[in-house]
Amino acid sequence: MSTAVASDRPAVAAPRAAVVVMAGGCGVLAARPLLLGAAGVPPALFFAGLFGALGAVSLLWRGACATRAAAGPLPVFALGVAAFAAGRVLTAGTPAVHQLSFLVVGLNTLAAVAEEAFFRRLVYGALLAAGPGAALVGSAVLFAAVHVTVYGLWVLPLDLAAGLLFGWQRRATGSWVVPAATHAVANLLVVL
Repeated sequence: MSTAVASDRPAVAAPRAAVVVMAGGCGVLAARPLLLGAAGVPPALFFAGLFGALGAVSLLWRGACATRAAAGPLPVFALGVAAFAAGRVLTAGTPAVHQLSFLVVGLNTLAAVAEEAFFRRLVYGALLAAGPGAALVGSAVLFAAVHVTVYGLWVLPLDLAAGLLFGWQRRATGSWVVPAATHAVANLLVVL
């Protein structure tokens, strides 16, 4: 007779499928500039379709799981938003978009939620079988890497730091929702 031991690590039913889905998602995100040019559709429609599909696949992925929360969501969210607000004040950059609209806000929010569903739900959940450290660092590295083709190599340390913060939020709260909300606020801070 054997006894099961409870663990934060999920049983991985199909690790090969998870690797294929992670690689496909990262490949599509990294190829955004090429795909946008080849799509032949308005950019807003392209990005809505891309992030809508990425979010849907990530939310429907059965291998992702929640873990035990170590902290309450509100303080973790507040700390994340404070970090991004401080970065925005310290850099005193100009807004990335000169004409703010509901479309810009909507697409930025969709992108943030879809990326977090992918990186902090699907990828983090798949990597959790290797341990929480591997899930946190692995999802952050992949998050940073896919942004290089869009923004350039200079953004790698910034996006790695952001990915580590989002990963910490995922670990601390046991859910991908807090990093998604923080990411949405961070994206809005860039365009304001």
